[in-house]
Amino acid sequence: MNGNSIGSRAIGVVSLFTALALGASAAWSQPSEPEALDGQAEFLREIEALRTAEVVPLTPDAALGDRHIGKRVRWAGGVYSIDGRCLTILFAQSGDYGEPRWTPEPTYQTFVACGSGVYDKALVEAHTNVTIIGEVIGKQYIGMGGGGSDGPAIRIEKLYRWSDCLAGDDSPVCKQGFLTAEPIAED
Repeated sequence: MNGNSIGSRAIGVVSLFTALALGASAAWSQPSEPEALDGQAEFLREIEALRTAEVVPLTPDAALGDRHIGKRVRWAGGVYSIDGRCLTILFAQSGDYGEPRWTPEPTYQTFVACGSGVYDKALVEAHTNVTIIGEVIGKQYIGMGGGGSDGPAIRIEKLYRWSDCLAGDDSPVCKQGFLTAEPIAED
């Protein structure tokens, strides 16, 4: 062995120790505000609820048959359009926690998800990433970009909004978590 490899290892060990010590002191010095801890606990509960939801492993295309009506699914994607209480969603593969996973190869699958009311327009709009847990209730024609085809329709049981804000941004429009639909105002 030459002196450089021993010196490099020693520098590496010192650097690792310094990083660990700084990380530990930062963790110990962070304030433990009850609101922050409650928020973190709620986030973890919601993510666990998404991960452990009892659903059948169907894609929207596979769910078109009548035999799948009544099946509970968890689908992720991006909102394409909103029509009253119904959202047209571009389907994306899901990660371990139900989060949308956009890949270079699009799925070319869409579905319509309808809730009992409407969602805050500042939180759910075109291009919002969501995960929906719901029940397949049938199919309907989904027109997009000059074309269209039949796609499954689901009744929303839970809608989870994924934030696209930078870490630490606590603006109201950066909310991540389950959203509650508001009743539709009657004229």
